[in-house]
Amino acid sequence: MPPILRSQAKTPIPSKHLSKFTRVRIFGLHEPQMGSEQISHYLNIPSTTVRRTIAKGYREGKENEGRGRHPKTTELEDEAMVEEALKNRHTTYFEIAKNVAPNVSTKTVKTRIAQTHLQKWVAQERVHLDKDLAQKRLQWALAHRHWTREMWRSKAMWGDEVSVKRGGGKRRK
Repeated sequence: MPPILRSQAKTPIPSKHLSKFTRVRIFGLHEPQMGSEQISHYLNIPSTTVRRTIAKGYREGKENEGRGRHPKTTELEDEAMVEEALKNRHTTYFEIAKNVAPNVSTKTVKTRIAQTHLQKWVAQERVHLDKDLAQKRLQWALAHRHWTREMWRSKAMWGDEVSVKRGGGKRRK
């Protein structure tokens, strides 16, 4: 009597037609030190199918290693680069690289910062309030305190005091 799970067909079963149960059976037979050739003859499956099934089973659940270039920086260094960029807006990529990770290029620093959706932007200087300008603004506000919402919407033009320009030109200090 033929063993259980053995194919009764005269031609071997191709791998894409193996059921999950047969794949589990291959692993079950492989564990007690039965070779792939023996499993192949026992189940009437091509030996390459048995070897590939076993290899694929061992890879299953593991990350695909070897895909792409390995990063030169660790996650800790990446976080330190972002913190350094946020701490001082005048810091250049070169200075960040020199302080945090001297073994990487400025392009790497720029890439790591961009991966967190940050860009180096140069904020323009604010208008600093001195006593005269503060007094003028107070007088203006007191003169217009009786305005209604409709008057503000129709007559006043609002803008942000701080404007931001995209970096790329010379660094300002």
